[in-house]
Amino acid sequence: MSEKMENSDPTLLKVLGRKKKGDERKAYVKQLANAILKVVEKHGVANLRAVGGEAVSNVEKSLAIAEARAKESGGELVETTSFTDVEFDGEIKTGILKTVFYR
Repeated sequence: MSEKMENSDPTLLKVLGRKKKGDERKAYVKQLANAILKVVEKHGVANLRAVGGEAVSNVEKSLAIAEARAKESGGELVETTSFTDVEFDGEIKTGILKTVFYR
């Protein structure tokens, strides 16, 4: 996926993996869960891209929150997982791409 196309994709959420502690991390995960639900409601699908252990952990936690909130309102989120290549500072890294949508 080219950088130009990537920047124009409203369904792509680039998940951060910076080491955050306590309440700051919890707040980020909750914001991400809200963003997932908003993007899925608006576009029908959300794509979460994570590179590194911390980012993948943030994805999983935020998906658990988003799934619980969707269930509370009578919906059910479904997710698929795949690998993706991402370029950072001229170096290609392998990341995880989660695609989320309502069943």
